[in-house]
Amino acid sequence: MAQLKVLQIFTFICVWVLYGATYLVRKPLGALKVGMKEDLGFSQVQLGCLDTAMLLPYSLAQMVLGSAADRMGPRHTVTICLGIAGISMFSFGSWDHFGILLILIFINGAAQGPIWPACCKCVSAWFSDDKLNSVFGFINTSAYGGSIIASGLAGYLYSEYGWRFVYCPLSVVVMMLAVVAWLMLKMPKDYKIIIPGKEPVEEKTASSNKVNSFLALWRLPMVLELAVAMLCNKVVRYFIYLWFPVYLMKELNYSAANTGLLVSFFDVGGILGSVFLGIAADRYNSLVLALLATVAGTAGFLLFMFTAVWGMAYNSVMLSVGGACVCGLDALLGGSVAVKIGEKDGGNVGAAVAGLINGFGSMGAVIQGPLIGFMSDMYGWNSVFLLVVSLLSVSSFLILKAMYIQRRQMVVNNLMHLEDGITVH
Repeated sequence: MAQLKVLQIFTFICVWVLYGATYLVRKPLGALKVGMKEDLGFSQVQLGCLDTAMLLPYSLAQMVLGSAADRMGPRHTVTICLGIAGISMFSFGSWDHFGILLILIFINGAAQGPIWPACCKCVSAWFSDDKLNSVFGFINTSAYGGSIIASGLAGYLYSEYGWRFVYCPLSVVVMMLAVVAWLMLKMPKDYKIIIPGKEPVEEKTASSNKVNSFLALWRLPMVLELAVAMLCNKVVRYFIYLWFPVYLMKELNYSAANTGLLVSFFDVGGILGSVFLGIAADRYNSLVLALLATVAGTAGFLLFMFTAVWGMAYNSVMLSVGGACVCGLDALLGGSVAVKIGEKDGGNVGAAVAGLINGFGSMGAVIQGPLIGFMSDMYGWNSVFLLVVSLLSVSSFLILKAMYIQRRQMVVNNLMHLEDGITVH
């Protein structure tokens, strides 16, 4: 038992570091745009296309290639994808041609897509079902930790050596971690260990791959509802990251320093929300907690429309709560809940379902730019906040519908067990 505990902690740390490392080749792009514009003369549209060239294939690859970890295993998937991402960005600063830079960032985004589903597959295999939500809550903090570390390193390298050098050392780190993944990212079956409270993998694989097509994944109970709910939440999340600073500086006259500090509270809330929602979900129904968090986030943004002028201290609290409600859902909807849906009844498509839900949700990051830009230009910022409230309301309704489906499944299963018991008697 002591050996199992050590291996679980070791695997958790490996997954946390490996997924956090994806931000080393994802996050710096935002910091490099000023230097690229000055040095290469790129327009705002071209810089925006670089964002899309990374985010769009990232989302599509998660949806279509998320099942790679179900077929190849997390070890092979993470190793290959991290290696490709690191190699693609190693020479990024050496090129001046926009087309080449676009291709490199496209390859990088597509390579990163299958990594989160693979991490979900690995984590779910190592921990019992009754602890899975809390474990995913802590694993989800790797996104925020990796983002903070990547931003700090990118800022330092940019200020010291210029934008062309930023990706070179960070890509080397990612390639080295690909080797770490190959050496250390193993499954319980590699150690011939059976996790208490979990159905053995051998029993699952015997009846696995019942769902073997992309369209069949969409027909699994609750997948469509949770995928669209995740998309709505991602639009809101990336609105805070990419547009909320503009609102603070233009409408509320905040300084750049205060704006950066204020937006960071959203990430702090995301970290705390991921952990606390995950821990609570081990004791209570995951979807009920997700619904409560979404409703609270909806009410918070609605209230913010009328109270934004109350000052920075108040706005810091509101953004922290908003981050906890919106970002905390990622660990549940795109992590533990998704994997459980895919692994239910002997299925072996946990990574595929996690990739589908999280990947479709990530399309929200792609569409939010033109959507928010259009709304703010045409109808003002109040219309943007009404859009945010509407999206979170839709998300709440879809999670409520998923709860109904889950409840109906439980009733049907109980009736089947009751009938089996009567037949045996």
